[in-house]
Amino acid sequence: MTEVLIFCSREICYLSGNFFANQIGAAFEELGIGAKVCELSEERSLEEQLEPLIGPEYRLILDFNSRLPRMVMEDGRPYLDRLNGPFFDYILDHPLFHYNGLTTETENMRVIVPDEAHAAYVRRYHPQIKSVHMLPLGGTRALSARGSDKAAEGQEKTGTAKSCRVFFPGTFDTPDAVYRLVQEASGPVKRAMQELIDMRLAEPLLPMEEAYERYLAGRQITLSDGEFALSMNAMYPVDAYIRDSFRKAAVDALLSARIPVTVMGEGWEKYHAPDERCLKRERGVLFGLSFERIAREEILLNVAPIFNRGMHDRIVAGMANETVVLTDENPYLRRRFPDKETLAFYSLRDMDTLCDTAARLMEDGARRERMARRAYHEFLAHDTWKCRARQILEWTGRGEEGTACGTGVSAVQEGGGR
Repeated sequence: MTEVLIFCSREICYLSGNFFANQIGAAFEELGIGAKVCELSEERSLEEQLEPLIGPEYRLILDFNSRLPRMVMEDGRPYLDRLNGPFFDYILDHPLFHYNGLTTETENMRVIVPDEAHAAYVRRYHPQIKSVHMLPLGGTRALSARGSDKAAEGQEKTGTAKSCRVFFPGTFDTPDAVYRLVQEASGPVKRAMQELIDMRLAEPLLPMEEAYERYLAGRQITLSDGEFALSMNAMYPVDAYIRDSFRKAAVDALLSARIPVTVMGEGWEKYHAPDERCLKRERGVLFGLSFERIAREEILLNVAPIFNRGMHDRIVAGMANETVVLTDENPYLRRRFPDKETLAFYSLRDMDTLCDTAARLMEDGARRERMARRAYHEFLAHDTWKCRARQILEWTGRGEEGTACGTGVSAVQEGGGR
């Protein structure tokens, strides 16, 4: 019996959405709850694929960066309102990218985001959404790591030696290329985007919406909440520029300090530095294969200024595979990991902190091993996909017996890059 219906309605980069859907589907199955993953095909009629799903009662319905909120049946009724069960859209970017989906007239709409500021944004600017929840994505252990893991038996860990380089898996575009979108905008929008970029470069922990509120207040401009959300949607190049600007700055700093770096993902052929002797480039792989690469690394770099009140799935991936995570700090991460022995932090405002922390990690193998093991146990306790499935079930009011894994979660243009 299908109790949970999980859609893949959109192709997200590296097929990550499909991967997430199948991971959480398997987690529900482990909990004894029947789950069906429905991957929508562009080659078949959507009506032919969607119509059979109307009628049965579902415990919950889930999608990632969903297209479904915009789909309307022939009678004009939103498709989601024809489904018999609460629908959750797990939005993996800033909600500004999902304006069209968040402003549809469906009544069967709940939202999950991996960032507390994003949750507050949806709650304020899209109040018609039935509920909003903050929940980081779950982590996945590489198959090769699972095969050699003897932690449960208390035996020595065995396996392939890890590479002691700083490893960053993620896409890249040159900030100059992204900035052309800013320059092509109309006068008022262009000026606003330029100032937002300056503010966020100076204050990396400043959420996008707070920067825009500050910009408008400085000019005594008043917008309704609806106008503000629509205007934010037009500012999407700001988020893209900030993401790539800090990714470039982090790699620049590490290479200048002669710290070996490996980057993996689309677009890194566009990156150039004065001295690239310590740099290796690798092509991107399908999302499910990325964990095998992460498992072979000692240090995983996270640069996520667009998630400055939450936790990017790159962090959980490192934790799951006993790879030390070197990440830009933010209030959520500091609150969840106050010991400084689970994650290694640096500040985006001072790239010297990145280089210093990376150098110390590379020199201290005992500390790396200690941190990696500690983070792995934290992952097992709080950040598996089974933990995420339990938590989402609780939000339906029909959770499993027992408590969800403690994650510190709180209720509260399409798609950005991973």
